[in-house]
Amino acid sequence: MPPSESMEPWRVKKNCRVCDSSHLIKYFDFGKMPLVDSFIGAGEPGDLRIPLEVMFCPACAHSQLSAVVDPKVLFSDYLYHSSVSRTFSRHCNSMARDLKKLFSGRNNLKCLDIASNDGCLLIEFQKEGYQVIGVDPAENLCRLAEENGVPSIAAFWGMDAAKKVVQRLGKLDVITATNVFAHVDDLHGFLEAVYAALDDEGILVIEFPYMRNLIKYNEFDTIYHEHLSYFLIKPLLTLFHQQGMKLMNLAEFDIHGGSVRVFVSKESNKKIPVNEKAIQHFLELEQKEGLHTLAPYVNLQKNAQKIREALRERLRELRALGKKIAAYGASAKGNTFINYCRLDLNDIGFIIDDTPHKQGKLYAGTHIPVVPQAWLRQEKPDYVLILAWNFASEIISKSPEYQTQGGKYIIAIPELKII
Repeated sequence: MPPSESMEPWRVKKNCRVCDSSHLIKYFDFGKMPLVDSFIGAGEPGDLRIPLEVMFCPACAHSQLSAVVDPKVLFSDYLYHSSVSRTFSRHCNSMARDLKKLFSGRNNLKCLDIASNDGCLLIEFQKEGYQVIGVDPAENLCRLAEENGVPSIAAFWGMDAAKKVVQRLGKLDVITATNVFAHVDDLHGFLEAVYAALDDEGILVIEFPYMRNLIKYNEFDTIYHEHLSYFLIKPLLTLFHQQGMKLMNLAEFDIHGGSVRVFVSKESNKKIPVNEKAIQHFLELEQKEGLHTLAPYVNLQKNAQKIREALRERLRELRALGKKIAAYGASAKGNTFINYCRLDLNDIGFIIDDTPHKQGKLYAGTHIPVVPQAWLRQEKPDYVLILAWNFASEIISKSPEYQTQGGKYIIAIPELKII
């Protein structure tokens, strides 16, 4: 959505962005935290820190942050590149093939990807015969996407962007929004723009980290300022209905620590039947685990504190033995984790990351240097803390010689273990 007019970099959200209730209850307070993707160049001044609190809405069971950071600050020059992960590329190709089956294998389906990043998803859709276009607010990423052959519009998603897309490609058969819906402050405005751009028999596909997994597996590090919302299925049913849309089907995937893919259409769309059984299954799971009540959320911060203390104690023991410790994956979640656990250069000497634009910079808040994988061979740390734990298998597979030489990996979520 468009950036705010306020001169302040953030503001307080007092109402539920799903049902507009003003009765919100705080259940996790991180204190003031840096913006997780604001990497710092050497010699640059300190970090902006903004309160990070999570609120629960008893009226509809939605969770959201209290602070809303100006999206122009967060997304206009974005350093995360989707194509760095082979796992995500394969996931996108599988999605393209699955969606094509819903349209009886039709070619030249028109697809828009919202928050299209460097075009990673749309490249996979092009391979399957789709006509594609992307919208992303980061001009640097749109340039990369265009270089990769993906037509892109540099803009925040909203009604203006929707009109531009329709002018260039016509009404869309498929609109995808993977790992962006949680970033949106005005969910209703987002869906209104989707409704305007979507064909009457078209499908909106949204993927987001599932709040059920966040609670179940203690994924507190996935909480940061970009993620304004933490979704369950129950509040989404309310949201879609308010915008003249309906949830048609949904499925769960392991990507990003456990994500849900929902298929949404206009309520008038009768072409594809609604999978009531699948929807009911998810609602029953949420109900059984008490996720429509406050209780399980209160336990999240307690579990996070236990993980923090266990890790800090283990690192103290390793340092006392003279062990050298590094980290892998300068991800957004990793920044939340490092700062929440109060780790610094005394604990972690450097962070390896495969994204060239992050290398040579410092992690916000801690100023730990981000370096290329070559440092793993050169510096030979005894232990590597995997921060991007959702890609742990991929990270470990990239460096078999490290383990052969006796190197060990530390993973802290959902609980501390050493590989």
